[in-house]
Amino acid sequence: MSNHSIGSATSKVEYIDVGILGGIIECSENLPGMVRDEPDVNSIDQQETQMLNRYCRKVDMRILAYAIVLCILNQSDRGSIGVAKLAGLESDLHMVKNDFNIATTLFTVGYLSLEMFSNFILKRVGASRLLPTLGVIWGVVCALQGVIQTKSQLFLMRILLGMAECGFTAGILLILSFFYPKDKLTTRAGLFYLSSPLANVVSGPLASALSHIHHPYIKRWQWIFILEGAITVIVALLGYYILQDHPEKCRFLNDEEKRFIIKYKRRDGTLGGSQHLSFSDTRRALSDWQLWCMTSITFAVCEACGSVSVFAPELINDLGFTSAQAQAMSALPSACGAVAILLAGKTVRVCGSHWLACSLALFTALVGSIMMAVTLNVSVRMIGLCLLGTGGFSGLGTSPGWNITANSQTVANSAVAAALTVFMCSLSGFVMSNVFLNRDAPQFVIGHTTNIGLISMGIVACVVTRLSMGRRNRRFERETSEFDDGFRFVY
Repeated sequence: MSNHSIGSATSKVEYIDVGILGGIIECSENLPGMVRDEPDVNSIDQQETQMLNRYCRKVDMRILAYAIVLCILNQSDRGSIGVAKLAGLESDLHMVKNDFNIATTLFTVGYLSLEMFSNFILKRVGASRLLPTLGVIWGVVCALQGVIQTKSQLFLMRILLGMAECGFTAGILLILSFFYPKDKLTTRAGLFYLSSPLANVVSGPLASALSHIHHPYIKRWQWIFILEGAITVIVALLGYYILQDHPEKCRFLNDEEKRFIIKYKRRDGTLGGSQHLSFSDTRRALSDWQLWCMTSITFAVCEACGSVSVFAPELINDLGFTSAQAQAMSALPSACGAVAILLAGKTVRVCGSHWLACSLALFTALVGSIMMAVTLNVSVRMIGLCLLGTGGFSGLGTSPGWNITANSQTVANSAVAAALTVFMCSLSGFVMSNVFLNRDAPQFVIGHTTNIGLISMGIVACVVTRLSMGRRNRRFERETSEFDDGFRFVY
């Protein structure tokens, strides 16, 4: 088994080639910013490897699998408004001009209002209590969107939905960093974000089917909100029995496994589940310009993904397809994105680095945006939309995990990196909601041009981050052993 160090001389990293829980194919190429370990059976013996794999399978099949399912519902609930629009939402609520864009923007306002504080609350309340509670609340709010009568009520529900969903993704990313050592974290973060395109693949046809339900009093778009919200509440309740706060208090681990992972993660320098998260450490982490530059890459990636997730049905519908056809076909670019996430680890291996893999993903999305901006040809625009989904979701499979893994020196760094990653992703939704305007249909030049600019800036941020990390690593090498804790940035 070939491994690479990531952040310290004793930790190693793997990259996924096929996305099956518990089955990981690792790469063997040496990556920039990492120190290749010499094959040494004494560094980690076969028994330790078997124990680690057995532990990871347990966490995979419980916490990670549940997180993926709940995140699929999370993405579906927030994006269902795009399908509801095609099912008659706007006309029934007498929405005019840019009212729909206002509704999608207000979700982001609610989401951003509490995002940066969410992981403070999680550390104090506990993931096993907070995250399922958030799921129940946003499920109820989603269902309540199905009983509203005016656009003002929709605006209020979108704010509440954003506030309810706030903290879920950042919380999951943080507890994944508690449970997995650094050599497993990048892969699992990528698998978690696989839920985003899967949500679009599932929710498009599902919402299309739900919108065909005929009822004398409940309209088609109302069924979408009501049933999706009800499903979310049921699944969220299971979280009280599945999710755990950190390995030290995990109910499904036996004492031997607890002792093993505590020892392993302490050696890895990432035993943060039970550590205190102070405001001073958080403020110090937030002041690092490199982290902001790094997370701006995620901003560009999420801008591309969001364009596919929320506006794909409308973009396809404006190409001359019916609402039902657009709802079903909106799954195609997301399906391309799902495959791209599964291959994200292989992309890192082929490129030889994270920053180059992210740059390639963003370049693919850039080409797709350009194709959609310059023509109304149906075939070309569908190809462009698929390229946008492929590039955007490929970047989503690499960038968030890279953010957290490369900033895992302390629990404060991990918490801030997780929160800021999600904050940037949400901020991209604020921009996206206000550039794809009804008056610009069907070409949406403003929206696609904005994507082109932001994606281009993301590519520049990849290069700047790479140069900064290389410079900082060289500075670490010059430090005396007394002050060198072995941490290195991985790029």
